[in-house]
Order: sequence, then structure tokens, then C-alpha cells
Amino acid sequence: MFLEIVVMPREARKSPARRSPERRGREALTQEWREEGKAFHGAVLEFIKAQHLLGAVKWMSEPGVLPQVTLVASDRVLEKLQSEPRFEAGRGLSLHLQT
Repeated sequence: MFLEIVVMPREARKSPARRSPERRGREALTQEWREEGKAFHGAVLEFIKAQHLLGAVKWMSEPGVLPQVTLVASDRVLEKLQSEPRFEAGRGLSLHLQT
């Protein structure tokens, strides 16, 4: 059985040091966020490959501006992702709407 899985980076226990405020344009911020999203996507994909779980993944979202990956995969993939300290993983919400 396949289910929808949402993966995000696990938040650090300590609050990160704040950078000095910089005035940057939207384009520069968007590019930085895209790079972070792409790096996180790559980390999730590498983890799945290292755990030999690629065959248990039916679909994986493309990198975006958020460090978040959505998968359609088996329960085993969810269990492995939840056990990895770098990731926070859970099931996607299924909505059945009636009209």
C-alpha cells in the first residue's frame, strides 16, 4: 500500500544564531530559498538511495523554494525517514470532500 509522506528538516533544539540583517531583493532571497530546497531534496533522495528504498517510492516531488519533499511511497519508507535524525516525516492528510 502506498501513502503520501511529507518530509521536512528536523528543527534544531538550540536556536540558531541570527545573521545580521541584510537588505536583499526578492530575487536574491528566492534564489537562496531555491538552493536550500534543492539541497534538502537531494539529501532526502540520497538517504532513500542509501537505504535501498528507491523501489518502494512511487513518486517524489520536485525541488521547490521550501525545504519540503512529498513522496508517494510504502510504510517502510515512512518508518526509515522517521528514524533519521535529520528529517521530520509524517503522513499526508487525505481529504474526501463531498459535493
